[in-house]
Amino acid sequence: MNITSFFGKPESLQCWIRKCIEQPGLSYWLVYQDLDQGESLQLTTLLFPIVANMRDLSDAEIDAFEDGLGRSDYGYLLNTDQIEDVIANLKQQKAQPSEQELLEAIIFYYERDAFIDI
Repeated sequence: MNITSFFGKPESLQCWIRKCIEQPGLSYWLVYQDLDQGESLQLTTLLFPIVANMRDLSDAEIDAFEDGLGRSDYGYLLNTDQIEDVIANLKQQKAQPSEQELLEAIIFYYERDAFIDI
């Protein structure tokens, strides 16, 4: 299975953050190409939205996609809904967080499945 056929146009994490602020409710799962050893997510990291409607796929097709993704050099990041939640949580703590603070909050949530406390 060619998993990249499920991907939409890649955009930077910075662009996805902006989209989550300006167009809430997009509900895309985002994947990224595996990072090199010691490298971490950056605002410039390219993220691919999964554009295929997974509800139209059989359980076997979804399993094949998940297996293919696991064997590829791509991995899940978060769903845009989760990024929106991270942004909202951070804005409750600080009215105008910087892009760097948003990045740190997203990484924190991704790594710990918990919101950052600043």
